[in-house]
Amino acid sequence: MHRLPLICLVVSFSLLTQASPADATNDYFLPGDAFFPSKLRLKDLKEHEQGADSVFNYNYICELAFCGYAGYSQLKLDKQNSELAQNIRKAYSYIRQRQPIRLVPKKVVKNPGTKQGLPNLENFNEINSLSIFFYNADHDWQSWKIAIKYNENWREEMKKFINAGSYCAFVKTTPALNHSQEQGKKVPPLNVELPEEDIKTGKPVDSPLIPKGPLKALILYDDDYKQYYDRRSGKRLLEVTNQGITEYVIQNGRWKIYRQVN
Repeated sequence: MHRLPLICLVVSFSLLTQASPADATNDYFLPGDAFFPSKLRLKDLKEHEQGADSVFNYNYICELAFCGYAGYSQLKLDKQNSELAQNIRKAYSYIRQRQPIRLVPKKVVKNPGTKQGLPNLENFNEINSLSIFFYNADHDWQSWKIAIKYNENWREEMKKFINAGSYCAFVKTTPALNHSQEQGKKVPPLNVELPEEDIKTGKPVDSPLIPKGPLKALILYDDDYKQYYDRRSGKRLLEVTNQGITEYVIQNGRWKIYRQVN
């Protein structure tokens, strides 16, 4: 039994709704991407713990471009990654003991209610959800850059969905974009099985991707992707595998093991 994460309720009575697909970026996961990015939220992880499929939604970070959508929007962890799913929940709780969850009401409610000592999460948005990146288990992430897709063929993959579109990068500087394009052939893509679903022009595929092998996950302490890309001293993350959890910190431009979490 894991300790419940610390809760910090943010007092706000303004109407807050989740972003809709119309507010999202154009491209989701495209074959050739090195990772699948998502967000960890307590509500979703509690559902996974209670038996729901461990399905993760693509993390949209870019502004809307008015030319439709492309790519695959979900990843499902299968039986070979069941221990990874469990360790992701442990890692989330570990971070929340250091960074309390922040919840904002979706609307004004007189009695938000509680479930097992927690606020009824259906009535709140988690505004400091955690960024997670799924990679192949054998991906040597310390030798490469975090949050870089390394997909040199993204244009060809996008054309399967739409003739033209913007490419959403987590780190948008020119050096980062050039690095992704130039080094793409050296970084194996995420090894996943594509769903058997017809591609519709301008629409994402919402049936989940299934890993063909074991995965690992990197969970960041914050969303300043450029600082992780630049390896800013003091930045931390958790590496989560089917075997366990390791915390890393950047010291003098290099990743160092900070502690073994379990």
